[in-house]
Amino acid sequence: MIPRVPVRQWVLTVPYGLRAKMMFDPALTSAVLRELIRAVSSWLRRRARRQGVVGALKTGAVTMIQRFNSALGANPHFHTLFLDGAYTFPVGRAPVFHPTPAPTDEDVARVAAAVFRRVERQLADREPGAVQRGFVEGAPVLVAMAEASVGGVVATGPRRGRRIVRVRGAAADVDAFVMGRLCAEVEGFNLQAATRIAASDREGLERMARYLARPPIATDRLSRLDDGRLELRLKRPWRDGTTAFVYTPHELLERLVAIVPRPRAHLTRYFGVFAPAFAARAGVVPSTEPAAPRQRPRTAEDAAPKVPNRLPWAALIWRVFLRDVLECARCKGRMEIVAALTSKAAITRVLGHLGLLADAPGFHPARPPPQVELPFRDEAPDFVADAHGPEDFGG
Repeated sequence: MIPRVPVRQWVLTVPYGLRAKMMFDPALTSAVLRELIRAVSSWLRRRARRQGVVGALKTGAVTMIQRFNSALGANPHFHTLFLDGAYTFPVGRAPVFHPTPAPTDEDVARVAAAVFRRVERQLADREPGAVQRGFVEGAPVLVAMAEASVGGVVATGPRRGRRIVRVRGAAADVDAFVMGRLCAEVEGFNLQAATRIAASDREGLERMARYLARPPIATDRLSRLDDGRLELRLKRPWRDGTTAFVYTPHELLERLVAIVPRPRAHLTRYFGVFAPAFAARAGVVPSTEPAAPRQRPRTAEDAAPKVPNRLPWAALIWRVFLRDVLECARCKGRMEIVAALTSKAAITRVLGHLGLLADAPGFHPARPPPQVELPFRDEAPDFVADAHGPEDFGG
């Protein structure tokens, strides 16, 4: 939960050549994001210093990584909600927030230039890791689909290499994109900082967060045409007059595959005062005071020597099923493991005393496919199956 302080959205898009590399390289995406966070944080701290703020300054940001644009093209870019100021942490007192003045167009241009320089230094000496090289070599189709998606063309199928079909309306009455309104571009790095949310506008902040975390497709703007193709209408027309994109089902699936993130590559990142390990986070982030989670009672098993990277079986059952297997069903008391039986004769004797079956359940063979339920033979009575080959099972 974000504290009641002003928040500004910073949006960074990167050049086309870098987008294709970032689609399946989480480490590269993280490196570019870190340079954005560092550039904006440095600028905010300098602004606070000019206002006379002293002491250790800490900024905060929440970033949502979007991997798509409105046409489902591969376009990894960053939406970062930055606190519009910095925190100081007086000894023995609550953290104090110091708002900073709004940036000018020149300020955004300076930050964009700083991001460009920082990323260029990162890319100059960077080599993909062994895991990334193995992924690229083992998934050439996914890499090709990502590169084609960035370029707006089809990667596979009968329309391979051709551009996605556009539906155009009247072109906007502009000849070129004009920089300004807190927007700057440096060598393909486009940075915007025009959206500011006041501290009291909690509904606006929630709308912004929901927008940043939206899925790639809005089903109310997706419709099926008479010829079987799918039309995705844009929320707002593009400057060249494009109002919708038309995909075949194959092309739509190809677009969706290209924007699926790598496993364990989180799309929401927390920095500064929002970082989970930040020591003073509880003094900045307001608490919603949720109900205390149910705790499993401690047993003698918890005090026993533990094998590294291995949970006791009772703790594992509790974690997965929230069931305390060491609680007596009759008296609700605590049970303890007093012995572990491994002898077949002893196990049979104990089970017989408890009135339980001592024989292990039998294993039944797997049921064959219900081929008699298929209507294939009725629809094709002249069908003759091929003879079994020598490599077939049972041939």
